[in-house]
Amino acid sequence: MVTIATERLVLRPLVGADAAHLHATLFCDPVVCRHFCGPTWSLEEVTNWVGYHRLDTRWGDIGYLAIVRRADDGVLGVAGLRPYVANWTALQATSGAGVAHLETELSYALGQDHWGQGYATEACGALVHYAFETLRLPRIAYGVHVDNTRSWQLMKRLGFRFVRHEQPTNWDSVVGILDHPAMRPAAD
Repeated sequence: MVTIATERLVLRPLVGADAAHLHATLFCDPVVCRHFCGPTWSLEEVTNWVGYHRLDTRWGDIGYLAIVRRADDGVLGVAGLRPYVANWTALQATSGAGVAHLETELSYALGQDHWGQGYATEACGALVHYAFETLRLPRIAYGVHVDNTRSWQLMKRLGFRFVRHEQPTNWDSVVGILDHPAMRPAAD
């Protein structure tokens, strides 16, 4: 799995020791979990999650990475590109209404202590650049819960366009799509 460096951060593969940091920062915080994984998780569940994502190499160089602050090696959260199949990905310009399509989704979670400092924008911006410049993906999807206004704002800052749901879901969400710059539709 890849390592990506930015001005203040390193996005690196998860290691076993990350489980305790991620449990304390993300997975035991009900506010963070509400938008990332649902209910809070035990340390054992987080350890299993980290282990699974460390070993899951089916998709090559995409998956969750630890967001690490360069100044002190503090683990702030996770971010990644991940394969995702869902009804909401049957979007505009696809044939066969109701057909689920494989998309690459941007996903992240950051501990509350690190919100409002530009870390999510920096980490996710680096992943978008990697997705388009290295992986040459045609587009990235990004789904967020409707009341997750911080992630809506991040979606806007990164240039995602909002699309409507083609399929009903049981999760009240907003979906954004960011097309590769060379493949973006012409402006009207």
